[in-house]
Amino acid sequence: MKKYFLILALVISSATYSQDLPTEPANGFAFPLGTKFTIKMHPTDSTNFDYSVIKLEPFQEIVDIYENDSLFKDPDEKNGTIEFYFCLGTSVETDEEKEKNMKVLLLMKNLTENSFGYNSDIQTEENGEFKTTSNVGTYSGAKGTEIWPYMIHQIALNEFKIAK
Repeated sequence: MKKYFLILALVISSATYSQDLPTEPANGFAFPLGTKFTIKMHPTDSTNFDYSVIKLEPFQEIVDIYENDSLFKDPDEKNGTIEFYFCLGTSVETDEEKEKNMKVLLLMKNLTENSFGYNSDIQTEENGEFKTTSNVGTYSGAKGTEIWPYMIHQIALNEFKIAK
């Protein structure tokens, strides 16, 4: 079943760039590295949510791992969305150090009334299989950061549930 979902997520992800936004609500989508995207949450019952992609654009900047608040909109505006940046980041300044200390980041800002747990799967080899990875979830009104020290080509986010 999981492989079926991952294949579906890849197909939907590749179609996302070519279709009109917002997408129809679904259980999950996959996003390539170098992407800024915003999702809108849609409840399917009292605890589970699907989401639609309402904004999707390339994002090729290398961000500072610790100083990146300026990427996000007004932090007090609750509009039922979660903003993401799936990009590269570093916390050093020289070009030589940047090469050695580059990390893959998933930055997020939760602009919903709910905190969520979700599943995340990563593709570490180009055109490779997705593997499950842990995450910290996303908390209402808060900014979150996931960091990996190795290359990730795509990330699939799925099965959003209200956190307990």
